[in-house]
Amino acid sequence: MFRVEEGVPDAETFLSLRAGAGMRARSREGASKGLGQELFSVLLRLEDSDQIVGMGRVIGDGGTIFVICDMLVIEEFQRNGGGTIIMNALMEYLLREAPPKSYINLMADVDGFYERWGFVPSLPRSRGMVLRT
Repeated sequence: MFRVEEGVPDAETFLSLRAGAGMRARSREGASKGLGQELFSVLLRLEDSDQIVGMGRVIGDGGTIFVICDMLVIEEFQRNGGGTIIMNALMEYLLREAPPKSYINLMADVDGFYERWGFVPSLPRSRGMVLRT
């Protein structure tokens, strides 16, 4: 059903994917500026049509901090293993490239999904915070 490939969507596709996954909108300006600056990015495509239906990115400094972000599958194709395929690709990259004692984090918007790759809540040692513009 799916195949994953290394790649970065254009800004229009990125904004469409976020909307299709029910995620908060980002600006076209921000997408145009940020896309292509990541350390690693994958696209999830439908095998039969080549349509992009998901993605995931790793951002950070490449040495001490790695952040998994824009991890998504559009709603119509969720719960079919696409998210697992994306996360497996991101984790392969991280396990290969992240030096020992690196800090790898993410905002977990789905309960019970990321734990299978070893992620645990940061509470009570730390807590995530956000500032939206």
